[in-house]
Amino acid sequence: MSELLDFLSPDQADAEARWRSPLERALEHASPEISDISLTGKLDVRGDIGSLKTRALEIIPVTPDRALVLCDFMRTAEVRAKLSERFLVVDMSGALAGLQLRGEALMRRLTDLDLDSLPAVGAVAHVQAYVLRDDAETFRLFFPQEYGHYLAEVVVDAAEGLRG
Repeated sequence: MSELLDFLSPDQADAEARWRSPLERALEHASPEISDISLTGKLDVRGDIGSLKTRALEIIPVTPDRALVLCDFMRTAEVRAKLSERFLVVDMSGALAGLQLRGEALMRRLTDLDLDSLPAVGAVAHVQAYVLRDDAETFRLFFPQEYGHYLAEVVVDAAEGLRG
C-alpha cells in the first residue's frame, strides 16, 4: 500500500523538481515568533509503536498502533527505509506543512486544545493538526499542506492582534 503513496515522498520526485513551502507567501512579513518548519521529515508509522524507541528520532504517539515520526529532512529516505523493515511507513513530508510559533496566548486564540496535555491532534483554526509543545512558549504545528496558506495567515493575523 505504501508504494501507492510514494508521490508524497520528496526524495521520489523528479531530479528537476524544486521543493517549495506552502507557507512561503503567507509568512513573507510574519514576525520572528512565527516560522516555517515545513522542511522537516514527517513519517506516518503504523504497527507496534511501543517497540519504536530511539533517541535519534522524535516520536509523537497518535494511537498505540500509530505515530508521527519527525526527523532531519535530508535523512527522511534513510529513516523511512530503516523503519519500513519493521513497520508500515508512509512519508508525509510533502503532505504536511509545519509552523513553529511562540506564545501561549497566541495558541489559546487558535485552539481549544488543552495546552498542558500536548502533544495532541486536534483543530487549530478549524484545521486538524498535530500540535506539539517544546517549552512554555514554543509550539509546533503539522497540518495538511493544502491548508498551509490559510493557517499561516490566521496565525499571523492572531499574532498581530495580540501585539495590538
